[in-house]
Amino acid sequence: MILIDYLYYQIVNFYKHFNKDGAEKGYGIVMTLGLPFLNLVFILMILDHFYGTKTLPSNKYFVLVYALPFILLIGLRYWKFTSYEEIKERVQNLSKTTKIIADILLIIYATISLLGFIFFSLYLGSLKNTF
Repeated sequence: MILIDYLYYQIVNFYKHFNKDGAEKGYGIVMTLGLPFLNLVFILMILDHFYGTKTLPSNKYFVLVYALPFILLIGLRYWKFTSYEEIKERVQNLSKTTKIIADILLIIYATISLLGFIFFSLYLGSLKNTF
């Protein structure tokens, strides 16, 4: 959960920097849910395509059912049990080197998650058009 905590912390800080409306914690929760859910869908797409497991439903809206565990676990964690202030204290106690490494890992994680999903989706879309 350390990477997810740091992801949540950075998303909330980013939103607070540009918007002063007080909705940064809710925005942080929603955006933090996005990347792990995107990774799950990406893994299920790979399993469906290469192994023929048929784990993804035919209706794309039913895929949101797979998001329910993420919504419950991550949403409840940051809304009720772990506050932004607790995570901020832990991050401020980290050394500068650890913060730099965490930032690099976070950028790599987000880049691989987003670009991998986009390129594989485009690859699957091009296969559907050829048949």
